[in-house]
Amino acid sequence: MQNIRGQLYPQSPGLQVHVSKQKTKLIITDVDGTLASFWDYFVPAMRQYLSYIKNEIDIPIADFTKDMGAIIDARGTHEYPWLLESTEFARQNYAGRPQEFIDKFVRPFWDALDQNRTKYLRPFPGVLETLQDLRAKGLKIVALSDAPDHMARIRNKQVFNGLLDAVYALDTPEPDRSEVFDHDALDFGRQRVNQLRAACADSISPLTTLPVHYEKPNALGIDRVMEDFGVFPHEVVFVGDSVVKDGLAAASRGVRFVWAHYGTNLPAEYDEMIHYSLKPEGKEAAAQPYLLPPAVAVAARFDELLNHV
Repeated sequence: MQNIRGQLYPQSPGLQVHVSKQKTKLIITDVDGTLASFWDYFVPAMRQYLSYIKNEIDIPIADFTKDMGAIIDARGTHEYPWLLESTEFARQNYAGRPQEFIDKFVRPFWDALDQNRTKYLRPFPGVLETLQDLRAKGLKIVALSDAPDHMARIRNKQVFNGLLDAVYALDTPEPDRSEVFDHDALDFGRQRVNQLRAACADSISPLTTLPVHYEKPNALGIDRVMEDFGVFPHEVVFVGDSVVKDGLAAASRGVRFVWAHYGTNLPAEYDEMIHYSLKPEGKEAAAQPYLLPPAVAVAARFDELLNHV
């Protein structure tokens, strides 16, 4: 008798039984918190910006950050191009003076983000080497990000350009004019998006823009990637730091999931900024589920992904 995966089968004379290893063809990876830490540049940028504007506002800094946090929460991204233009602070203090507000508040905010991204955005240990090893094995590697597509482009070009076969990120529709503090307050954000897209026109890795409702844990992004690359769920490994978003999206499609646990470990000062200062009143940070999705492996470093392909 031959034991195969816990089952018994009669063995005929001369019959050779081969148990084939599961063949991985495609790696789908989250980006922020998995390949690199978005917070490593966002938190220093916020501290720089808040230090700059503390003498420009007549309300407590805590109230201003909560105001920003409400927009971040509503839009699902810390890099919404019209973040400051959508705040109550702008509406109450700068209606009819859009250019003054943009010069005093908006431009310095994005300058701080760009400066700190250039200075501090780095891949986690072992990421670049592991991506090269995966490519050497003949695997395709795709980033599936919930970041706005213009920011996914610039971060990919800065850190991973050429190591990813494709990048998928979310569209960032313009708000209705009634959602910003002044009818003429859309131009700066619109120009910024167009400039960043243009700056990445020569990127090696192609980028596909997905509708906003594809945000994980919606698995439509995984469906799109599998269709584009002609693979089936059993041929895919998904790696991500969020059990709630990445893990549940993978589980809903029967895709093997590797939890990038290292991406969930934040310094105390980052945690304070993200989960307290920028959280709108009455809103608590989402808790990780107690039970992990099925078929999960836990990685303490990105290079442990090599053990699961």
